[in-house]
Amino acid sequence: MSAKAYQGLAAIAGVCLVTACQSTPATHYYTLAEIVPTAAAAGAAAAPPIRVERITIPGELDRLDLVRHDSGNRLQIATFERWAAPLDAMIRTVVTADLAARLAVGSVAGANEPAVGEPRRQLYIDIREFAGDERGAVKLRATWLLQTPNKASERGSADITAQASAASADTLASAMSRALADLSAQIAATITAQPAGEKSE
Repeated sequence: MSAKAYQGLAAIAGVCLVTACQSTPATHYYTLAEIVPTAAAAGAAAAPPIRVERITIPGELDRLDLVRHDSGNRLQIATFERWAAPLDAMIRTVVTADLAARLAVGSVAGANEPAVGEPRRQLYIDIREFAGDERGAVKLRATWLLQTPNKASERGSADITAQASAASADTLASAMSRALADLSAQIAATITAQPAGEKSE
């Protein structure tokens, strides 16, 4: 093959590479956010403080790609719409902040504090479902367990729906944040209404 032919092939390859790069969608990253209530809860801080110990999520959500429910049993995996951090870690951070905003000051330990040290009430949240659909409806189903040293455990469950204004990734992330705020409000209300040490049914 002549040098001119090689140059022609190289030029074609270069054009194809540029075209491919131009056609690849940009990747966008999203986070969940704390939602501050209009009025903070009053009262004295509970002792010991609550530490959000662990969040568990379904295996299909344990990825950086955003997941949407499609019709039937299908899921949509958004390759170019991604979480900025692992979803379970973001949920833990947001729920910690949401609870701290709804309970008395000092009632909730920081998400980044060491796992060992002063006694803590340990909160475990098991998320069974947490995704939006093609219409922008976000469904959150979860159960939770609060363990207090030398006291009976408290348990609860939540079934929450939050409607996004559209099915876009940013509006879904906002609706998911509102759903987590509702979950935190329910947990806070249960903890506040029930004296420590009494077992919930």
